Amino acid sequence: MRCVYRWVPAFFGLTPEDREIYLEQSFSLMYYMGFSYWECYNIPIRYRIWFISRLNKELQRASEKENTPTRAAHQNDPQTRALMGMHRGETPARLRRFT
Repeated sequence: MRCVYRWVPAFFGLTPEDREIYLEQSFSLMYYMGFSYWECYNIPIRYRIWFISRLNKELQRASEKENTPTRAAHQNDPQTRALMGMHRGETPARLRRFT
């Protein structure tokens, strides 16, 4: 098989495996902070790392403060739903029994 490119890159650059690291950081900045792809791409690395670490601190602080109950099955009883304001006045039509 013949090499398509005449020259192998002679500089230190990112390998295709490193792209996953960059894309994970870009996703976090875009999803949580509203960055565009081009802003993530063009921001200096040290600032990108700072934003990621600051976001991580903020998410950890929010998870420590958050004491709200989850919607898991162990909290899915009528009294808990009523206290959370999620109770239903009527049973949904698909769950009604016509006997």
